[in-house]
Amino acid sequence: MSTPQSSKPWPKVQIPDAEFAERRRRAQELARAKGLDGLIVCSRGGGTTDRYADVLYLANFYTSYPFTPDLAPHWTGRAHSFLVLPVGDPGLLVADIPYLQGVAMPADRIEKTDNVIESVAAALQRFGLARGRVGLVGEDVLPTSMYQALTRALPDLKVEPADAILAELRRFKSPAEIDRLRASAKLGSRMLDAMMQAAVPGATHGDVVAAGMQVLVPAGGMLYNSFMASGTGGDEPTVHRSTFPTWRSDVPLKKGMWLRLGISGILDGYYFDVSRARPIGPPTNRQIDAFEAAIATVQTGIERTRVGTTAGAIAEAGLKKQVDMGYPLEGVFSGLGHGLGMGWDTPWLVPGEPTVIKPGMVLNFERTLSRDGYLGDFEETILVGENGIELLTDAKLRYW
Repeated sequence: MSTPQSSKPWPKVQIPDAEFAERRRRAQELARAKGLDGLIVCSRGGGTTDRYADVLYLANFYTSYPFTPDLAPHWTGRAHSFLVLPVGDPGLLVADIPYLQGVAMPADRIEKTDNVIESVAAALQRFGLARGRVGLVGEDVLPTSMYQALTRALPDLKVEPADAILAELRRFKSPAEIDRLRASAKLGSRMLDAMMQAAVPGATHGDVVAAGMQVLVPAGGMLYNSFMASGTGGDEPTVHRSTFPTWRSDVPLKKGMWLRLGISGILDGYYFDVSRARPIGPPTNRQIDAFEAAIATVQTGIERTRVGTTAGAIAEAGLKKQVDMGYPLEGVFSGLGHGLGMGWDTPWLVPGEPTVIKPGMVLNFERTLSRDGYLGDFEETILVGENGIELLTDAKLRYW
């Protein structure tokens, strides 16, 4: 597939420095409301496509340096970036690379260092936080060894969990973020269309992914995941998949098989997440039944989505539809979806979740289901607006 959109980088939606400054101000307000003296925000880079979001969200910085085990005094904390953010000061970005173009902080508020952990400790000392109550954003990002080095250097530091602060801020998208998510959803949809077109008898999973990468890479996107499987249903069902990498299966597609593709990736820091299923060759009635069941489950959840309802009610409606159609609630993900932004954002669409749906949320609905070896897969992303929802993904729905 070759289109003008896929032959060159897509235009980037600019986010002004003032928006990043406002995000930091709001984070400081939430920290103060929790009785904290400041925040330590940690994110991971190193070329990975997850856990980078919080520092990028607040300062527009991502480190591309690969993870390297600490070797003090030569270096520590490589592939990690930190924002030290006192409640009453603009704070300091601690970066491990000198490539700082586009960083949304004043130059005198950026420190480049090879010894990241030592620089973070020094900044906390300088801001008077060494004996304070400091919230840590990025508990699942900061390695235990680095955390221990930090607390050894500052034994009186009181560290408390604070991931909820950034989760709350990132739940609602600004107009510029929404435009980036629109672009990302369109790119993911075009990538999936290309992959589905390449899914012909004789093609391998690798051939299918390669077709998608021809769309994604020239546009400036990055691949996060390509969940894929193919197989047959019936009395002796078969399933062909791989985990590392996910496209490593060398069993070629054949007529009579089904194929499911679930892809996620990133454009300018913002995720897309979309999936579809199709027959290889002429479809059978039982294949179509599974494909349509996945679509109906997701669309039921989307139809239930409106301002004022809860995430739990949405999930319950969609999952009930799946059960009513005779498809068991089994699979690798037990929910109906999640928020989407610079990662998997809140709210999670799971039964009982009390979060109220409000304008500015971007929600991803997904469902993979199977019965008797026949598998359906469907996924869409929507924007919740004041007057309704907007469908952001627009990949072709049906191949039967």
